[in-house]
Amino acid sequence: MRTQKIWNLMYVAGNPKMFKKVIANASNPLKRSEAVEAAEQISKNGWRVWVEHVETKERIYESAIEIQYRQTEALGGELVQ
Repeated sequence: MRTQKIWNLMYVAGNPKMFKKVIANASNPLKRSEAVEAAEQISKNGWRVWVEHVETKERIYESAIEIQYRQTEALGGELVQ
């Protein structure tokens, strides 16, 4: 029997300008719906958060601040909030 729990909820707690430590949710892996719902709640704090596949690391959700952070990092700049 295949499990539906194949998604990891990942985040960086606190101000994205100051904190870089990536934290994996203690309940990982999660079902898709659980992971996305939790990520949406965490993103309300202004934190970097994303949901990725356990094996492939494909991301199915990224908070707006995570998208901005990744774009800024790709350009070698500093995150502006």
